[in-house]
Amino acid sequence: MEALAPYEQLVQSGKLVAIGELAAGVAHEINNPLFAILALSEFLLKELEPGSRPYERAELIHQTGLEIKEIIRGLLDFARENNDERVVLSVDELVKETVDLMRRTNANKGIHIAENYEPVLTDASGSQLKQLVLNLLGNARQASPDGGEIVVSVHRDGPDAVVTVADDGPGVDASVRERIFEPFFTTRRYTGGTGLGLSIGLGIAQAHGGSLALVGEGPGATFVLRLPAA
Repeated sequence: MEALAPYEQLVQSGKLVAIGELAAGVAHEINNPLFAILALSEFLLKELEPGSRPYERAELIHQTGLEIKEIIRGLLDFARENNDERVVLSVDELVKETVDLMRRTNANKGIHIAENYEPVLTDASGSQLKQLVLNLLGNARQASPDGGEIVVSVHRDGPDAVVTVADDGPGVDASVRERIFEPFFTTRRYTGGTGLGLSIGLGIAQAHGGSLALVGEGPGATFVLRLPAA
């Protein structure tokens, strides 16, 4: 992706600030009913017989609620731009954990995820990077609604830690490529798309001194995240 001109950087920064404020408001609204779900599921787990089908179902509800809570926490961390939480972390382990989360929440979507990891470290906010990778995985899954393959890889390239997420969907039309990182731009307006995922992802990458780009011409779509390696 080409570097933005100073004016475009200012506009992009302003949009990301607005998105951060919106994300914080939405996250707080989600947290209210989520608290009730977690509390009630805890009560159910205490009342039900361990090992029974009702217990397993209540446990699944509770675990899913906790996963939602973690995603919201990551979104809030990004909105607050809390750099104090940055630590040296393993990029490969973080991506693997995020892929495992997607497998649990999309077990019956007909998607096969191929993984290739090399150990590499970076200095970053783990929750923000998980949110970014989850967005990339979500986009890849939505590109193949009838099933397909997503290839996820992590490796070191010189001074960079590189994360690649590729799908075998129809690819990105040339008329869309120039706007794909624009806030609120989406080709799925009537199917639940908000146009925020890639814009937020770009903001997270740049805040960490890295970059996020759509590379190649297809078929499929390949996104490459680069971060300074620790």
